[in-house]
Amino acid sequence: MTSPVPHASTCLADLVPAVRYSDPHVLAELLDDERLPLAWWYATPLTNAERAIGSRALADMVARALRALWPQIRTGELLPASRLLDTEAVLPHRSAEETGEEGLAALVCALLDRLHGRGAPRAPLGVRAAVAVISQWLPADAPTEVRAALAVLQELEQDPAETPEEYGARDGAECRSASAVVTEHVVLPVQRAHEEAVTAPAAEAGEPAADDVVGEGSEPSASGAAGSETEPDREPPATHPNLADTPLAAFGAYTSTWDERERTIAARRIFAEQPETFAALGDRFEVSRERVRQLERSLLDAIAQWLAYDEQGRSFAAHLAAVAGRLGAVGRLAEVRTMHPDHLRPVDALGLPLGDVVARLLPDRAVDGEWIIQGDAARRTAMADDLLAACGETPLAWDEAVAVGERHGVRAEVLADWAAEIGRFRTMDGHMLYWGRSVNDRAVAVLSLRGEPMSMEDVHDRLADGTTINSMRNQIWTDERFVRLDRNLYGLRQWGGEEYLGIREMIAREIRQAGGEIEVNALVDAICGRFDVVPASVRTNLGAPEFTRTRRGWVGLAAEQPRDGEAAPYNPRRDVARTRRCFVGADGRWWYRFEVTGDHLRGSGAPVPSGWAAHLGAVPACEPIPLRHDAGESVLQWRTQPVLGSIRPLMEHIGATVGDQVFLNVTDGELTALRLPAAQPEARPEVGAARLTGWTAAVTAAEAIDVIGLRTGMGSGQEATALLQHLGDRGDRDIVGLLEQALTGTVPVN
Repeated sequence: MTSPVPHASTCLADLVPAVRYSDPHVLAELLDDERLPLAWWYATPLTNAERAIGSRALADMVARALRALWPQIRTGELLPASRLLDTEAVLPHRSAEETGEEGLAALVCALLDRLHGRGAPRAPLGVRAAVAVISQWLPADAPTEVRAALAVLQELEQDPAETPEEYGARDGAECRSASAVVTEHVVLPVQRAHEEAVTAPAAEAGEPAADDVVGEGSEPSASGAAGSETEPDREPPATHPNLADTPLAAFGAYTSTWDERERTIAARRIFAEQPETFAALGDRFEVSRERVRQLERSLLDAIAQWLAYDEQGRSFAAHLAAVAGRLGAVGRLAEVRTMHPDHLRPVDALGLPLGDVVARLLPDRAVDGEWIIQGDAARRTAMADDLLAACGETPLAWDEAVAVGERHGVRAEVLADWAAEIGRFRTMDGHMLYWGRSVNDRAVAVLSLRGEPMSMEDVHDRLADGTTINSMRNQIWTDERFVRLDRNLYGLRQWGGEEYLGIREMIAREIRQAGGEIEVNALVDAICGRFDVVPASVRTNLGAPEFTRTRRGWVGLAAEQPRDGEAAPYNPRRDVARTRRCFVGADGRWWYRFEVTGDHLRGSGAPVPSGWAAHLGAVPACEPIPLRHDAGESVLQWRTQPVLGSIRPLMEHIGATVGDQVFLNVTDGELTALRLPAAQPEARPEVGAARLTGWTAAVTAAEAIDVIGLRTGMGSGQEATALLQHLGDRGDRDIVGLLEQALTGTVPVN
């Protein structure tokens, strides 16, 4: 199978012999390009390099290298083939320095044009007439080689106005659309993967190297996408060429000319779902693995030439372009299989369905699992970023999501599944939601979609992701984005609303809002009228020691009764020792723990408990308190609630990621953060409970009780029941759940 393209395999080292004997490290500094394979100048055909970066960019890069490395060498010696050019611009006796980069680039461009047959003169009329006669009378069963030769003559006799434009996109200009029928040398997606692999060093004999398998799930290289990738904001084509009537007949006739080794390499490597290694095929053929690599490359080149120059190959290439046009930027492998009746039928020479072959020959696309993707990984990332910017924590209407998908060439019928594939998105009730990394993020999405408070059970039913309700409850209880609005009703804190704090806390709040004392009946009516609480529960809790009877039928706070003529000083409803997620260290300093979320890493401010804020000296409506830290500054301010400003730089400084536990302490205006990575799922519950207080060593259940008692301000030697009551009063339900599990061996049900 010879290539009809003149000098199709010529590489830069063939054109510039000095390259072959130069230091590769020095060459890499001048010739390396992320769109091209490693050390491409030794083996990669110049046709492939042109297709990746454009002929003009290639010429400019080579010219810079020639002038930098060999400034005093004559151009005729640097570029021996240039002596054969019949042009006045060529002065072989001049040095590279004298010729200059512009002149060298023009010379390289002229060589590339001559090597690849561009700009050849039109055939005389006699030849054109002969070509017409041959085309008319050539038998249908003529050999492939004869048809390929005729195709070259037909190209030569074309009118200049009908000649396809030069394939090397100059100055980064975009190549033709994938739906256009191309006639130049074609680089297949599988061929690009092969060319990237061949530059890696060979492994030891008998051991399969990492590059032995050209995986179907590998992303296309930048070199394969730079010249032909559709711009993200370009509208997908409205119409597509019709599919070929009999694509199987065309491809089947072509593959019938292959020998046994070519068929085996195609079936077991090029078009296989799980390609065999070069070593395995080498053992089968009794040749070296490098020889198998060469055979595969030769076959890939032959397929590309058949698609470009053979009449049936061009028809099949048009079929590929039509399939690609219908898929858009993203499609499913199953769609290709059902797009044409022939796609379900096997190719006799390969034993594979034609649809699987078509999927792996589509221009500028790669098969990744069940998906067929256009372009490189950057396209996937760009679309995920656009969806995230549009969604955030606000549900995105489906029509708006479709518009985002269309900007990236993704059809509406695959958008929902593709969005779930590229990022954590889910379509629900006609909206697209950001289905974040944690159960907390997903619960935020569910509540945002509903737009009103929901019970814990309703949120759990909507998640339907396998998370247990107890685990979800613990996560929500410790996340400041949520607010408990009733005994079993939760909303988002950004909505506002009165928080349900527990009966004792709400009694204290009502007394404080009433000025220090309140009539018992009015207190009961106020609480039971707003929350799902029975009057008996309120009256029973009035017997707690923090409340006192000020006069008959009235109640006040025992520790907060103002003196005559004095305003009551501000006291938080809970001091720091009774504030959830606040723990005292061995040095007596109090630390506040929180779980890192995407909001912290995006730079959003976060509410903090009032007990901890008051411990730092903050009071409602106070001036913002500046806090210094190792990565800059933040502020603590208290309007309707205490809020810590952005700590994103500090989180980046300590390497915090979503799910980590971080402990904060403020001493003399200095904010300190300690990072505790997320616990391992297999950790024992008593270890997990102690870990949430900042204790990282292994403990028994009895030791965990002492540790947690000390760190919550109770002291050691506490009874388990008293500690559980203390933790429950503080609101540390996550620690309570783990400790109860450690003591009873069962998962508690709340």
